[in-house]
Amino acid sequence: MKRRRFFQNLLTVLVSILFGLIACEIILVAIGWSPQRSTSDYLQFGYSTGVPVWDEDGILEEARPVRVKLFQYDEDLFWKTIPGTDFTNAQGFRGSHDVSIDNPNNAVRILILGDSCSFLGRKLYADYLQEKLSRNYPGVLFEIINASVPGYTSFQGEKILPRLLAYKPQYACIYFGWNDHWILPSGYSDRFHYALIHNFKVVQLVQILLARVMDIRDYRVPIDDYRANLTAMVTQLQGNGVIPILIAAPAGYAQAGMPRWAYDFYREYYRMTPDEIKSIPETHKAYAEVVAQVSKQYDTIFVDGQGYLNNLAPTPEPFFRNDLIHLTSAGHEAVANEIYHQMQSYHEPGRLSLDDMLRSRSAQ
Repeated sequence: MKRRRFFQNLLTVLVSILFGLIACEIILVAIGWSPQRSTSDYLQFGYSTGVPVWDEDGILEEARPVRVKLFQYDEDLFWKTIPGTDFTNAQGFRGSHDVSIDNPNNAVRILILGDSCSFLGRKLYADYLQEKLSRNYPGVLFEIINASVPGYTSFQGEKILPRLLAYKPQYACIYFGWNDHWILPSGYSDRFHYALIHNFKVVQLVQILLARVMDIRDYRVPIDDYRANLTAMVTQLQGNGVIPILIAAPAGYAQAGMPRWAYDFYREYYRMTPDEIKSIPETHKAYAEVVAQVSKQYDTIFVDGQGYLNNLAPTPEPFFRNDLIHLTSAGHEAVANEIYHQMQSYHEPGRLSLDDMLRSRSAQ
């Protein structure tokens, strides 16, 4: 009798909790509660407000800031570009040249996967690369698909890649790193945010409260996740017959350390501590080393951005904007030259050479 009463009481408690959770979920849905409204730290990156305010250099060039509504919400990617803006084509890719999935001109396609380092500028490394290839192979049509998006990490790159494989590129440049090792004001990772918005609202609320109690503070993409994301992209590309080109992002302050202005900037906009800011160059170097390791492990084309630029000039100033992260036109051109060089040297004996590949392509 006592045992039966115990189980009845337990069942009553469980049912009450269940109905309580359902009631809370209904209330949260009815009032339109969302993580964005509960905290300004939530990862939303301006998809409702346009170009991020931190881009002090503007989209095109130094001291010419451009304001345009560029982002819209995406359930899986957090945000994505709006098609048909001043900076995007009808497919939402950077540039004005539209790209059709069926590739009627049998062009050699080069996919660009990256963040603002591949997006910002009047003339990008993707443009210089296309020009160089077209000039040296006049009988072959080259088509760039610049799917880079400001603010993206390798987490978002890995998620968007399946959508882009429909365009059947022959090469794919992967240029991530900077945003991966930023610490958001919330301290939450991209993986946490993704799990957050794909749960019931009651679960979202509990997750946020627990994260605050535990004082979570992590990179947007911790280095082990960064390695896993790069590996997933590389294996997916190679599985679809695409040659990956991994680019280790260069930095303008790699040798000198963080400039004085950066401490105020990152403290204000990211709430980073002085120690976290001071460690950015070493952290960035560690992420760049992961790019080299993954490239070697999976036998991809590798572009050592830092090493190449260091060999070109004694100081980094010609290649970087004032933020020492994004490239100037000279920086974009230099990166394009090294990509081209590595594309040629990659095709060693036993592999189909770049020339042979392009000749066979044009003969189809």
